[in-house]
Amino acid sequence: MKSKVAYGGLVIDADGRVLLREPKNHFGGYVWTFPKGRPDPDETPEEAAVREVEEETGYAARILQAIPGSFEGATTQTRFFLMAAGPQVREPDWETQEIRWATFAEARELIALTTYVQGRERDLAVLAAAEKLLERNEGESLR
Repeated sequence: MKSKVAYGGLVIDADGRVLLREPKNHFGGYVWTFPKGRPDPDETPEEAAVREVEEETGYAARILQAIPGSFEGATTQTRFFLMAAGPQVREPDWETQEIRWATFAEARELIALTTYVQGRERDLAVLAAAEKLLERNEGESLR
């Protein structure tokens, strides 16, 4: 297991769409991915995930629950939280070229464009785990 841990969010809106970000210049071979990053000193996993979502997408989001598992990337083990979208409170930071809402099926297609194999597989696994979690919690409000 890698020593560095990162935290991220899979943000969904009231229509069940997923928020994806396109990293600037497709950094690291990522075409579409989820917001994530390493925690600041003394930051909890939840605080780091919420901060990364806001920085990289501009959206305020609320954690619904942790997505089970730890997902391996190139330099980190990333733990993700399923989040409900709040308002877009600012523009995404310099790391993000574009943001996009997509259905789960569209998200699978967009993530599949990522050329970095390990990152693509990780993001598809995160998407599948979140979809399973939502199916298990069907009927619960996301608001």
